[in-house]
Amino acid sequence: MKTRTVASIIQPLAEGLPPEPAVAMEDKIGHAIELMLKHNAKRVAVMRNGRVIGMIRLEDAFLKLGLQSAPKRPPVV
Repeated sequence: MKTRTVASIIQPLAEGLPPEPAVAMEDKIGHAIELMLKHNAKRVAVMRNGRVIGMIRLEDAFLKLGLQSAPKRPPVV
């Protein structure tokens, strides 16, 4: 089975996206999903050689792995 990496779903950088948290292009998509869920983020920056070069979205990561959408999380009270 082919390893699915962040490089396969990178998009142009959105204005105002913070550089942290971030993933590298060679990171596995699963790692990026875990990071986004941990930080309650819908997108994260992608870094190469210490520079932000793009971003990935949680929705795209789930779709690339064959899932319909992100799991529903209860609201934080």
